[in-house]
Amino acid sequence: MGAVLRLGLALGMAALGAPRDGVCNVREYGAAGDGKTNDQAAIQRAIEDCAKAGGGVALLPAGNYLSGSVVLRSNITLRILPGATLTGSRRMEDYNPPHLVSMHGVENAAVDGGGRIHGSGDAFRRERNDHPYLLGVRPRPSPLLEIADSRGVRVQDISIRDTPGWGIHVLRSDGVAIRGVSLISPLRGPNTDGIDIDSSRNVRVADSYIEGGDDAIVIKTPKRPGAPVGTAENIAITNCVMTSTSNCFKLGTESTGDFKNIAISNCVMFKKADAFRAPISGIAIETVDGGTIDGLVASNITMRDVGTPVFVRLGNRGRGMETPRPGVLRNVSIANVVATGGLVTSSVTGLAGHPVRDVSLDNISISMKGGEKTAGGLNVPELADHYPEAWMFGTLPAYGFYARHAEGLTLRNVRVRWENEDARPAVLLDDVRTVTLDGLQAEAAPAVRLHNVVDGWIRGLRAPAGKGKLTEVTGEVSRDVRVE
Repeated sequence: MGAVLRLGLALGMAALGAPRDGVCNVREYGAAGDGKTNDQAAIQRAIEDCAKAGGGVALLPAGNYLSGSVVLRSNITLRILPGATLTGSRRMEDYNPPHLVSMHGVENAAVDGGGRIHGSGDAFRRERNDHPYLLGVRPRPSPLLEIADSRGVRVQDISIRDTPGWGIHVLRSDGVAIRGVSLISPLRGPNTDGIDIDSSRNVRVADSYIEGGDDAIVIKTPKRPGAPVGTAENIAITNCVMTSTSNCFKLGTESTGDFKNIAISNCVMFKKADAFRAPISGIAIETVDGGTIDGLVASNITMRDVGTPVFVRLGNRGRGMETPRPGVLRNVSIANVVATGGLVTSSVTGLAGHPVRDVSLDNISISMKGGEKTAGGLNVPELADHYPEAWMFGTLPAYGFYARHAEGLTLRNVRVRWENEDARPAVLLDDVRTVTLDGLQAEAAPAVRLHNVVDGWIRGLRAPAGKGKLTEVTGEVSRDVRVE
């Protein structure tokens, strides 16, 4: 009789921990959900049992689940319900691999449910009041959510808070969808990027709010030792709100591989009231390590108090290259942008002999702080091998747009204003070929200065009457400039 009773109890416990209709409730695997007990083993057992059954849902019901690394398998959804929080351990030894949620080499996996992930980032930062980035950093679980070498992954309807480093990293993956994510990290946190899309393809990011101390959303193609260089292609970002103390949307800086077919649309960018500085750039497009950017559209963007609305840069830093050589930057369209409270002039710059090609700026309205008392000269440093950042050239000799070493540049229906009177022209173009300025509205004259410009067409230029000439053309190379 005793043996039968013990067998019955054992069978009952086995049934309790088995998947029910494809759902493995972590509570049934021993998770306490009290915020004090480390539930990592129970959560992982639920994932493994679901995987053995062919797939399913590892369910976190209401509660606070303290955990180290959780590794997802193919065909598994980690579902964190409203009222549930997956809280990262404050001990680095609990992370192997060094992420709170890891997907490596999986297919058809997901994190969703409407609940929360808390990264316990404060446990991995040393507070330093002498530097705005608080650069004292202990070893830390970063990225918090890692998607690597995977296909068909979804992250949806989840809140992520206080990441120790990067938030979500998509690495060498295909068909990743991120939707309805609220990701808030400390603005003074070091390298607290929001979403990093790295050497991946067919990625969609939509309907998300991103706030962090580094780039909010960044696409990159770095070179890694012993690994082939990847490309970033077929990527769409839409309906997102983002703020940062670095760049809101950036393509580059790490740019050994190529970038193709990328679109960002219907996004809002702003400076948070308690941020120690404005976002450096709203839209930053950079290739400086030999890669090619070919085919990017940014449209329907509004910005408030963002440092530089638009920064486009072809440089020659050459990281990971035995012999640095410039890449290629071409076929970029930026349209329907409204930006107020800008601090640093927007710019499109290539290198001598390596121009940025076929960039169009359409229906752009920018209001700058202004206030410069002198027009400035043409001696802007090249800084070919420098880290690309919108403020890298210092004060530029135009208050709205500055372009140098470009070919096939179009500014159509562009309006630039200043809040404080500025002595610089609205637009200055230096060493630019085949340029169209159509419907430019400026605050004062001269509105446009062209230096060493070949094949230019200017039409519909407007500036207040009685303030001098609208256009100034200089340089021995300048020719074939037509004005209507």
